[in-house]
Amino acid sequence: MPTCRHCSSTYSREQFIHGNGPNSQVCVRCGLEKGLITKDQATNMYDDSLRSSRLQAMARRYSVFMYIPLLWTLWIMVLSDVSPWGWYFLGLLVVLTLLAPVWFIYRGGQYSGDMARLTPAYERPKGH
Repeated sequence: MPTCRHCSSTYSREQFIHGNGPNSQVCVRCGLEKGLITKDQATNMYDDSLRSSRLQAMARRYSVFMYIPLLWTLWIMVLSDVSPWGWYFLGLLVVLTLLAPVWFIYRGGQYSGDMARLTPAYERPKGH
């Protein structure tokens, strides 16, 4: 994958501006910040609402891996001593822990579709 010569970040080819000289190997963000392109030319740059939507989709996908350790900590600190609810909660935690990777893999297709829907269209210039 190519690397931007200004910020040294690695992106896919779609995230680079096209051209020779000062435009060569420059990502869209650096090109916009340095004045090499205008905002209208940066069609593949994410606006605020699109960035927020992509972050929400990613948060929905990975949030289960944040909640499960939090629930285990809650059970260890508070509910392990409470009879019989501690045992019920423990059973629920074991089931959730075992189902989380399956659910993560099962919903992977929907996540890919959501991200594809939220990715701006990219038209490759002639000659690239």
